[in-house]
Amino acid sequence: MNAISVKSVTKKFKKFTAVDDLSFNVTKNHVVGFLGPNGAGKTTTIRMIVGLSKQTEGFISIGDTPVIFGQSESNRKVGYLPEAPAFYSWMTGFEYLSFIADIFELAPDKKIQKLEELLKLVDLSSAKNKRISTYSGGMKQRLGIAQALIGDPEVLILDEPVSALDPVGRKEVLRVIENLKKDKTIFFSTHILSDVDRICDDIILINEGKLIISSSLADLKTKYASPILEVEFDGEPTTILTSLESEKWVSKVEKDGNRLKIWLKDETALGSNTPLLFFSKQKLGVLRYGLTLPETEDLFIRLIGGEK
Repeated sequence: MNAISVKSVTKKFKKFTAVDDLSFNVTKNHVVGFLGPNGAGKTTTIRMIVGLSKQTEGFISIGDTPVIFGQSESNRKVGYLPEAPAFYSWMTGFEYLSFIADIFELAPDKKIQKLEELLKLVDLSSAKNKRISTYSGGMKQRLGIAQALIGDPEVLILDEPVSALDPVGRKEVLRVIENLKKDKTIFFSTHILSDVDRICDDIILINEGKLIISSSLADLKTKYASPILEVEFDGEPTTILTSLESEKWVSKVEKDGNRLKIWLKDETALGSNTPLLFFSKQKLGVLRYGLTLPETEDLFIRLIGGEK
């Protein structure tokens, strides 16, 4: 059974179509990166999945429970952290979670233990009695994840959980997500594609409200990933760029100081050492020469046609 099913979903705002006949499934107990450029329809889709917005057409379910706008049955299976969560800053972290636990009607004899477990999970035990107004951005996001877990949901949905954080805060939140991936389905949108490489099993990419691809990250790289040749020289390689870009085995070249990233059009060139023969004829010393697979960012740009 899929954790989330989205079937032929469309969302219109008067004459504007924000989500257009969108269909995808999220596998249970997978971490899924929900990707797309600004304005692609990610937040609109998430709001429909959590029942905060009504689709114009189509069907959404959490497990086997339909998502029906205005009803809460499917919401009992979902924990949700919006892009810009709001907190009562005069409360302490513990008071805030206690308040949310009361909304969920947790039994008094179980509540304290539950909150202590969640605070430990998100590494806020030592800060539980501090006012939220004193929390850093990363601490607030981790507190938000804790509140999303109070109802012990099957699915955790996070909308841009790390986009506004500094590197330290981002690392803290990603560590929490990694700890949760063992027994939760996690569906999160992000613009930080290196994070997708680090923790995701699958990705779903949309653009202009339409599905571009839904795939495991491993399959995506196998299908679309041509190797990238990375070469570092002992001097500026600007003088060889024009001749290099005209080579039949070269698809695209990017320069970064004394380094070049070369996307290969013809991978058989490697077997015949064509690139090495080319560089041996240039008046530059080669310090480093090797192959890498493209990162998710490279695939993202290719799939949405960004390089056009």
